[in-house]
Amino acid sequence: MEIVGVALAIPPTVEICLKYGNELREMCAALRNADVEIRERVLRLDYGWMRWSQQLSSLRRVEHMMDQYHREVYAQTLETFLGKLKMVTTQLRGLVTAREPDSVTMKQGHLIDTKITYEARPVKYVLKKKSLDKALEELEIWQRMSDHSWFLLLKMADPAIDEAIGRNSSSVSTTIPSVVAIRAGNQKLNENGTMTSNAGSSGITFKPKDLAQNIISAIPFSNASLAIRKDGTRAYILNTIICPHPSKYQLVKKDTRDLVRKLQHGEPQTFGLLNCKGFVVEQIPPRPTITSTAGGQDEPDYKFTMIFRHPFPSSTSKPRSLRDLLLKGPKPFSLSARFEIARELAKSVSFVHSFGFVHKNIRPEAMLCFSDGPSPTYYLAGFENFRREDGWTRQVGDDSLEHNLYRHPSRQGANPREYYIMQHDIYSLGVCLLEIGLWVSFIDYRPISASFDQDPSLAEPSENDYHTGTHHPGLTPIPSPSLELPDEALDSDRNQGKMFSYLETKGKDHVVTLARKRLPGVMGSKYSELVETCLTCLDKENSDFGDESEFDDEDGIRVGVRYIEKVLLQLNLLNV
Repeated sequence: MEIVGVALAIPPTVEICLKYGNELREMCAALRNADVEIRERVLRLDYGWMRWSQQLSSLRRVEHMMDQYHREVYAQTLETFLGKLKMVTTQLRGLVTAREPDSVTMKQGHLIDTKITYEARPVKYVLKKKSLDKALEELEIWQRMSDHSWFLLLKMADPAIDEAIGRNSSSVSTTIPSVVAIRAGNQKLNENGTMTSNAGSSGITFKPKDLAQNIISAIPFSNASLAIRKDGTRAYILNTIICPHPSKYQLVKKDTRDLVRKLQHGEPQTFGLLNCKGFVVEQIPPRPTITSTAGGQDEPDYKFTMIFRHPFPSSTSKPRSLRDLLLKGPKPFSLSARFEIARELAKSVSFVHSFGFVHKNIRPEAMLCFSDGPSPTYYLAGFENFRREDGWTRQVGDDSLEHNLYRHPSRQGANPREYYIMQHDIYSLGVCLLEIGLWVSFIDYRPISASFDQDPSLAEPSENDYHTGTHHPGLTPIPSPSLELPDEALDSDRNQGKMFSYLETKGKDHVVTLARKRLPGVMGSKYSELVETCLTCLDKENSDFGDESEFDDEDGIRVGVRYIEKVLLQLNLLNV
């Protein structure tokens, strides 16, 4: 489709979507007294349309602000969404009878436009449920795809966006309440490097004593912890951030405050990111360094603890990390379940970027699974290394196996060669998608006291052995046999020297080879190609992401649009 054609096609397509949507609402009204199960589906559709129509109306007002490539990708998504909308409309038409107006009404010589009315048809709804469910599920999947373009636009630091949304702000904030939270913090930095917004931290900062009112326990194979109020009424997920240096205290506090504000949305399942209640700042004993003062006194360090609400308010159950599931959980009984997990993780990464941040810690330990609902739900946590996409970055890393395996070669080791950009997150995602597709863990954890030749399953650590911070007391990570490392990468203890050199020089090529060799037979060639696209996103030969000059825009929109097209759209096509 030519670019000019795309630009002209978006407004009419929106109008057609709204036309079908109005018909849907009329039919939903006629079916509200139908069979209970049909009525539940109708209410779900009716509620969804309230949100979709607000998005469509707002996008119609701001689509001229998209660049040409963004319009093209959005037009593709919109066309597919329209097709799914037609399918649902067809299903509902089989449940109602349309009645034309009996007579034409005139008023002062003018014809009054009388609408068609609908009545529920006496049919056996049980025969229609399955087909309606399928059509409704596919519509919702593609509506969620359009969410990404919608929220990506909100990233633009342009007053015209606020003006366009503000024309009907009460309706938008009611049906899409997260808009207010996401627009917060998008202001430009002034000459002094501080935010132009005068909003402070009021209402989102808590005292250390507030954490003391909870019983805190580690979540196995995760950097997050579970906090349960001592009265047992509520549960929270805690994520700790250590300030890298006292001189960076104000910067880390500001970034944490801004991330917390944006995560105060009311739609955790929409974003795959938990709702954040606030954060706590604590002084911690200083870490001795070679630059200690002559008197032996170091400056105090600081710890920031983000407090996330449990996605099921009445539950205090402990989630499991994706690493835990890969190591000890049952293999998903269907490929569609793996596609769902992959899609949820990719979605979460997209919204972290849309909120204006890079994650810097995407690995199975950072993804949490909650099993309280009818089906598992997944959320990305692990924000201990996050930063603003355009903010201060330190070229400091570490030599830990469980981190470096998910880092691009340019970010390996204690002194990475390059500054961190969004594509580094996409590379990490590719390694995770490879593990999800094969349903194996590339990392095993072995108790330090266990002998090297002992099978990890025969040396199970206790709950107290799981790590609660940045390390794993009592455990040491080792490469899993599933990673298929060659002998040249293995020392006698499997986690030193040769291995780090191999990961830095040949690690990327190794996981790309694994994807090409093992994924097609399990997940299909399309999924394998998608994983390879992520793993090679920083290669100059990669036609999708390799040319950095294509993404040199002020708001970082273009790389997000390319991600939507090359990763999210492709995953949704595989999933449906």
